[in-house]
Amino acid sequence: MNRKLFFAGIATFLAMILFWPAPGTAAENIKKVAIFPFEVYSNIPGSAADLRETVYRGIATELLKSKNVRLVERETITAATEGKRLDDAVVLEVGRKTDAFYTITGSISEFGDRISVDVRLIDIRDVKLMPGVFVQGRGRENLDAILAQLRMDIMNRIAAEQRIARVEFKGNRKIENSAISHVLKSAPGNIFTDADLSDDIKGIFRMGYFDDVTAELTDAPEGKVITFTVVEKPMITEIRIKGNKALKKDDIESVMTVRSRQTVNPEKLKSDMEKIKDLFDSKGFYNAEIRYDIAKEGERDVSIIVSIDEHEKLYIRNITFEGNRTFTTKELKNMMTTNEWGIFHFFSDSGLLKKDQLKQDVGKINAFYLNNGFINAQVGEPEITHDLDGITVKIPVSEGKQFRVGKVTIAGDELKTSRTDLLAKLQIAKKDFYDREAVMKDMDVLTQACNDEGYANADVVPRTEPQEKTQTVDVTYEISKAKLVYFNRINVTGNTKTRDKVIRRELSVVEGDLYSRTKLKKSYMALNRLRYFEEIDFQAEKGPDETLTDVNIRVKEKPTGIFSIGAGYSALDHAIVSAQVSEQNLFGRGQTLSFKASLGSRSTLYDVSFTEPWLFGMPLWSKFDLWNLYREYDSYNLDSKGFGATFGYPLWPYVTAYVGYRLAIDNVKDIQDTASFYIKKQAGETTSSGVTVNLTRDSTDDAIFPSTGSKNSASVEYTGGPFLGNVSYTRYGVSSAWFFPLPLDTVFGIRGRMGAMKGNEGKEVPIFERYYLGGINSLRGLRQVGPKDPVTGDVIGGLTMLNFNAEYIFPLIKNAGMKALVFFDTGNAWESGYHLGDMRRTAGVGIRWYSPIGPLRLEWGYVLDRKEDESPSRWEFTIGMFM
Repeated sequence: MNRKLFFAGIATFLAMILFWPAPGTAAENIKKVAIFPFEVYSNIPGSAADLRETVYRGIATELLKSKNVRLVERETITAATEGKRLDDAVVLEVGRKTDAFYTITGSISEFGDRISVDVRLIDIRDVKLMPGVFVQGRGRENLDAILAQLRMDIMNRIAAEQRIARVEFKGNRKIENSAISHVLKSAPGNIFTDADLSDDIKGIFRMGYFDDVTAELTDAPEGKVITFTVVEKPMITEIRIKGNKALKKDDIESVMTVRSRQTVNPEKLKSDMEKIKDLFDSKGFYNAEIRYDIAKEGERDVSIIVSIDEHEKLYIRNITFEGNRTFTTKELKNMMTTNEWGIFHFFSDSGLLKKDQLKQDVGKINAFYLNNGFINAQVGEPEITHDLDGITVKIPVSEGKQFRVGKVTIAGDELKTSRTDLLAKLQIAKKDFYDREAVMKDMDVLTQACNDEGYANADVVPRTEPQEKTQTVDVTYEISKAKLVYFNRINVTGNTKTRDKVIRRELSVVEGDLYSRTKLKKSYMALNRLRYFEEIDFQAEKGPDETLTDVNIRVKEKPTGIFSIGAGYSALDHAIVSAQVSEQNLFGRGQTLSFKASLGSRSTLYDVSFTEPWLFGMPLWSKFDLWNLYREYDSYNLDSKGFGATFGYPLWPYVTAYVGYRLAIDNVKDIQDTASFYIKKQAGETTSSGVTVNLTRDSTDDAIFPSTGSKNSASVEYTGGPFLGNVSYTRYGVSSAWFFPLPLDTVFGIRGRMGAMKGNEGKEVPIFERYYLGGINSLRGLRQVGPKDPVTGDVIGGLTMLNFNAEYIFPLIKNAGMKALVFFDTGNAWESGYHLGDMRRTAGVGIRWYSPIGPLRLEWGYVLDRKEDESPSRWEFTIGMFM
């Protein structure tokens, strides 16, 4: 037992010798610091004690972040100074008794939001007052930053040997020192801490450029020196791709994140291989194999070799459904964009499996079931299998029971519109089977009804209650109106040329009015019809309170001036050379001024027009024209000069009444000897003076390229009589054009025109005023369609007319605003009556483009009922839109 005690004592003694800190080691660097209570000066009553405690704890916490600092226990200082006035003598005495190296005393001042801390430091060993520390800042919320600065300044005084003198780097050949320094907490001038050094090593690792990082700490006369030694990861000098035939290298590299001059990152490389595989999958190469190898290049660099084995391209051979009972596989497949391999797969994506597209198709089918009463239907994840012959897609379907529509009711807040009228607008009430899409649309209908009565924040929540016994779904729409909302500010921005009043006069919304979504929509359509703007954006934002809303209208203007010189061809005028100078938004006032000259092989036209849409500051549309026309017909020539003025005033929404006056001096001359007797007897100069009254309803969304709405008009023109002149006739006309938006930005349009005229006071209708069909605006592919003189064969025009046109318009070059169309025209003119069995027919194709020089039309018409003396087809070119 004694021998054991002896050896234990020897071991303890040796351990004390080996591990006792030598002079100049860490134990000698430990600084003992005594913090005394601070004086507090504050103009905030009762805050002194709290502020003193906060500052003490803050300074203590900050100092203890350094392993070279120990604090004298607070209780020891409190006991040693109790009842004593805290002056330098007492501080020195307590400092010596507690073996402190340094003492900290001071004061805190708080006046308003400004806080300052004044610190006195005494070196107990050398019995000297050290340079003080003064820090200030704003507000107690910034106290942590003030205390952190205090710690830094105090440590610079009491532990200068812990200040970092230099930070050095070894082993980095390609990563610059500055890039590494950017992630470090340790920096020259800062006080060294082990915590910062540990964070620095982790930060360098997180850069992703190094395989190993170590740090060495040494002492120098000027302070601590930290040396970081790093081992860089290999650098990629080149990425080589081989084996790719179907896809270009650039396409493959575009999906990769790994690049040359980067360090090797195995996780990124693995991710890139998956992206390349997805790319080949999207092109039909589902058996493609992708792998990479790393080849050493020199001592530390590498190259990445991506090897691709494409194999054969695979197409979808079969799409099947499992579990569908109500709808056939063919019906479900017809809803999908994804389709099976077809004979035209070389020219299209037919048969290609695109997973994102397939996911959308599954969503479509699921929505289809939900919109046809299958409220519990589920369309599962497609099962995709492939072999050397192709791909099979199997889609599982769980239909469940089919539910009909039960009771449809509206609950909650009442509107001015009766619930009976609201129910009549709901689609779901007209459905046999429950339709989720109809419910969503009905929500919008009811929300708009609320909005149009001023309840901008109204909420409509549909509640559905399935009845299992009857297999019906009861639908209740719960209306919560919230508060009435009024338009507050209507702000217009982006109009650098167009005057504010030109925009505001088109708006249906007025500051102070009740909120209305319909009026906002009408305002947008009205601005769009002006065609002054490339972009129009309406944003409703909450106003000063919940009962007010601001409307911010942002527009982006486009050029409205037109200068064009061009050439064209029409059935009537043949070759034409034209020039036009036009400004559709003159001086930003919304006025239009146009000068046009047209020189053709058979006609000459000079025309000047001015349009003022708001005459005398009221919505009185007006247009004034001066023209001089010379035209050669087959059997005679016409020389016409004249003046016209038209005025229009809106009567109701979309409805405008027009009144126009026209004065013309016409001269029928150069009549051929073989001309019709009817033409010959109209030789000479005539004066016509007349008025036209027109009523038009226009709800189209665009003046040039309408996609929805209709334009309907009825007119009566009376010339002569009380308006003088030596020509007298009456003309009646009606027209109707309708436009229907279809999928893929396509539009179907149909127009019908009907006219009749008669001479007054025993006078005949002038030859050049009678109805002639043919040309780009009526029967494309034909010219001069109408009654003929049975003797001479001259077309003398009709007194009645009927014309129908149908068009299917689709985008050709969407970004350029170019559209293509196919059309069918039918119509004719007669001496009297309307003869549906005698309607001429044409069909064809065309291109329309809203070009920088204005709207252009190039159309080709083919005659479906060609007669012996007619051309089978004609090209037509002109400036201006149809319908």
